[in-house]
Amino acid sequence: MKTPLPPAASCGLASHVLAAAPEPNLTRAEQLVLELLSLEGTSGQEGAVVEFLRQKLLAAGAPPHALQTDQAHRHSPLGGQTGNLILSLPGTQRGPRRLLTAHMDTVPLCVGAQPRVVGDLVRSADRRTGLGADDRAGVATILAAALEILERGLPHPPLTFGWLIQEEVGLWGARLVSKALLGRPAMGFNWDGGACEKVTIGATGAYRLRIEIQGLASHAGVCPEQGVSAIAIAGLAISELTQGGWHGRVVQGRHEGTSNIGQIGGGRATNVVADQVI
Repeated sequence: MKTPLPPAASCGLASHVLAAAPEPNLTRAEQLVLELLSLEGTSGQEGAVVEFLRQKLLAAGAPPHALQTDQAHRHSPLGGQTGNLILSLPGTQRGPRRLLTAHMDTVPLCVGAQPRVVGDLVRSADRRTGLGADDRAGVATILAAALEILERGLPHPPLTFGWLIQEEVGLWGARLVSKALLGRPAMGFNWDGGACEKVTIGATGAYRLRIEIQGLASHAGVCPEQGVSAIAIAGLAISELTQGGWHGRVVQGRHEGTSNIGQIGGGRATNVVADQVI
């Protein structure tokens, strides 16, 4: 529910590098974080965030043709208001193209976030509401970098900035991004939480399954034997997963991972044998 304010300089760099680096506008960086945290934009509803970013980038001098929105949302099972926002800049000096990304969507708990600065931290003014620093802090980070480069004419290799949609519900923006808009980057950096001195260079994969169990409805008091309970089937299946070591932490031979049943729903009434569970 909290995120540190942007530091004065990147962590872990040698002092002679810091001395030569241009000083960022930290006042504006803090304001960008606060404004972005205040914007509603759950997965599939990132339109307001895209418009905010577009206006900031155009005002800083980004060529309109360098800003494009892809059609990732049209291929996502969630649909949505907008695709990924991509800013592509040619280099002012030679070097491999770098890709900088962050995701725009937040979880529903963050709708109505009221960020406030308390000391060196940004906190949610309402304890019942998430802050949304995941990942508006990352969105602000690469936006601030793009604005500094555009406004101050800083030298840079070819750069691609990607503000991605629908990360929280299955990484759909990243999965479905239009690769042609990325410009074949040689390396990529994604900002999504964590301390500035920590760099993650690998992660596990994830699979999401939507399982629908069809039973047979009947009156639970008069003729339950004529029905087939989808809830009972689900219960037996979940029990088998748990007893077999396939739920929670999973260790099978040399392989390990985790699994979770995140949502379950079904049934129509207490006097009807449930004919569907999802």
